Amino acid sequence: MPHLATNGINLYVEDTGGPYPPVLCIAGLGYDEWFWAQSVAPYLRDHYRLIMPANRGAGRSDKPAGPYTTAQMAADMLGVLDALALDRVIVVGHSLGGFIAQELTLAAPERVQKLVLAGTSFGGPQSIPPTPAAMAVLMLDRNLDPMELIRRGLETAVAPAFLAAKPPMLEALIAYRLTTPVPPEAFQSQLVAGATHDAAERISAITCPTLLLAGELDQVVPPGNVELLKAKLPHAETAIIPDAGHLFPIEKPQETAAALASFFARPLEGVPA
Repeated sequence: MPHLATNGINLYVEDTGGPYPPVLCIAGLGYDEWFWAQSVAPYLRDHYRLIMPANRGAGRSDKPAGPYTTAQMAADMLGVLDALALDRVIVVGHSLGGFIAQELTLAAPERVQKLVLAGTSFGGPQSIPPTPAAMAVLMLDRNLDPMELIRRGLETAVAPAFLAAKPPMLEALIAYRLTTPVPPEAFQSQLVAGATHDAAERISAITCPTLLLAGELDQVVPPGNVELLKAKLPHAETAIIPDAGHLFPIEKPQETAAALASFFARPLEGVPA
């Protein structure tokens, strides 16, 4: 799909099309549509229409000067839905994408049929922060040698067993990072958006069916945040992907896709669909 004009910028959007229920997939810090295309999309695309934008500052999307906010990035996503004439969709957000998904749902609840908050929190001081090791990686100078950034990042982004096994997906991830670098200024602008996000006192307004999904060994957004989210969203369903870190859709794509498909396909008790 070509770029779509939204909120004063152009976003690159992959759309699998088809007469299927639409799912808006919002990636995390520094990632674009590749994140979904290489993880859960092969398992879901025959049953769901996957709309996978590259956020502002990432991939082939525009990279305007920052800083960015998650509300601003949510407005970008609403513009994508408008451009595609989609009134109501399932929304899946991972990490920073989860923050954006929250803001989208709070701003336009009538547009969200179901919501998946994956590897994320409600942000702010009430949430559980990254581990010290993960925080150190987030604060690294983005002008460092690319392989050094990738090596340091993977140490905290995935489970040790994934690194030790060296599966083809790990090689694909490294190749992607080398060929699709995020300019330091754009990375910083996205990082600020995540660091300033705080929906702790607002997220309870979300009433659509919600799945809280996390990796058991996540160091970037520790899985304890699921219980904090659950306290704010008592009707939400939870699922933990075992033996996986922050990039659990990449590490365990089949298991992640199964959790998503199960949630997409059924209503939740006591919550209107």
